[in-house]
Amino acid sequence: MVPNSSAIAAGLTIADDGTNAGYVTLAWPDAAGNTFELKEKTSQGWRTLYTGGDRATTLSGRPDGTYEFQLTADGASVGAPVVVTVEHHPLARAWAFFAIGAAMFIALTVLLIKGGRDVDAHENQTAA
Repeated sequence: MVPNSSAIAAGLTIADDGTNAGYVTLAWPDAAGNTFELKEKTSQGWRTLYTGGDRATTLSGRPDGTYEFQLTADGASVGAPVVVTVEHHPLARAWAFFAIGAAMFIALTVLLIKGGRDVDAHENQTAA
């Protein structure tokens, strides 16, 4: 997720920006209040995502798109809304990482098996 505006709005901050990973942690460590409500703007209005005394929440599993969040403390708005854009890694990049990982796994497996056989052969020669 990529912030469209400053990562810090009065009260609401992006504490962990999982750029291209599809998650973001929103925090409000300096906001005054006891009960906080984190809302997301939808086509029907503002939808509550969290209500309680915690000072952070992590959102994940969002499809690509732009999302707007607003914080209230004890019923009053805190700062300006924060806008975040989700931009996942391209599928081609994910497959490339998978292929590299699979090749490394196969290479290590072959190396371990071959090394084990070489050690066994050497032990058999010295024992004879």
